[in-house]
Amino acid sequence: MKKIFLFVLLAVFMSACGQQAIDVDDAVNTEPVLKEPPELIVASKNNKATAILGTYSWSYDNDDGTFTGIEADADIPPKIVHHQISRLNADLNSDVNMVFAKAPEEIKVIIWDNSQIVREVEVKEASFKADRGGNIIYEIYARWDQGSAHYAIRINVQ
Repeated sequence: MKKIFLFVLLAVFMSACGQQAIDVDDAVNTEPVLKEPPELIVASKNNKATAILGTYSWSYDNDDGTFTGIEADADIPPKIVHHQISRLNADLNSDVNMVFAKAPEEIKVIIWDNSQIVREVEVKEASFKADRGGNIIYEIYARWDQGSAHYAIRINVQ
C-alpha cells in the first residue's frame, strides 16, 4: 500500500512539474513573430514622420520546424526618400528620436548627399543631433536577432 501511495504521489508531482514547464514555455513564446523589419517613426519636438524601409535581410520561424528568410534590395537613400509621405522638420542642433515598433540591438545613422555617403552621425539612446542645416537625407541602419534593415528619411533642418 505504501508503494502505491508513493507511486501516485510521484506521478502527481511529475505531472505538476511538467505542466509548469509547459506554462513557462507558452509564456516565453507569446511575442508575435515579425515577418519583416519593424516600422520606424522619426520625431523631433512635436513633429514626426515614418521612415522609408529600404534594403533588408530578415528571417522568422514558421512555427512548424521551418524558417523563412527574406533578402530585399532597394535603391540608395537619396532615391527612396521620394516615397516619404510626410515632411519632418527639425531645428538645428535639436534631438531627433527614432522610435521602432521593436527596439533594435544596434543603430547607426549616416548622412547622404545626392549620391554618396557624407559621414556617420553619433547615436545616443535611439536619438541623434540634427547638426547640419538644409534638407538632409539620413540613412538609419538597425539590427535585431531576426536580421537587419536600412531606412531612409529626409529631414528639413532649420
